[in-house]
Amino acid sequence: MGADGTDKTPLSAGEEELWRAFAWVLNVLPRTMDLRLQERANITGPEYVALANLGDARPDGLRISELAGRVGLSPSRVSRLAESLVRRGEVERTRGGEDGRSARLTITDAGLARVEAAWPHQVASVREHVLRHLDPADHAALTRSLRAIADAL
Repeated sequence: MGADGTDKTPLSAGEEELWRAFAWVLNVLPRTMDLRLQERANITGPEYVALANLGDARPDGLRISELAGRVGLSPSRVSRLAESLVRRGEVERTRGGEDGRSARLTITDAGLARVEAAWPHQVASVREHVLRHLDPADHAALTRSLRAIADAL
């Protein structure tokens, strides 16, 4: 262990191979899926994920911080995304909370229609870019592993 508390032991060849493959997927998969979703359904990945989460939270909607936590984006990024969705009439923003400062986002019928139209394309992209490359017997173990990483972040 180094003086700064970090483990200075090099990764094994297998660990390095795993990390490089994982890092590549982390960088390339979101761009690839986003591009396909835009081409096929005229919606970006962040728009789709935000609208899908707001659809799941009907009828109450979500605070910006709650939506940010669900989609893995910063609250400021979600706020900018929400402004765009509000301008298009796909999301409504209301003031809430005791102090009236927190914003609550709810999906509109137009937003629900947009995410429902994009859903088949998202499913096809997930199958094309992820699931077809995995052995179904590995799904549960991979899910547990990815959840452990996500929970530690």
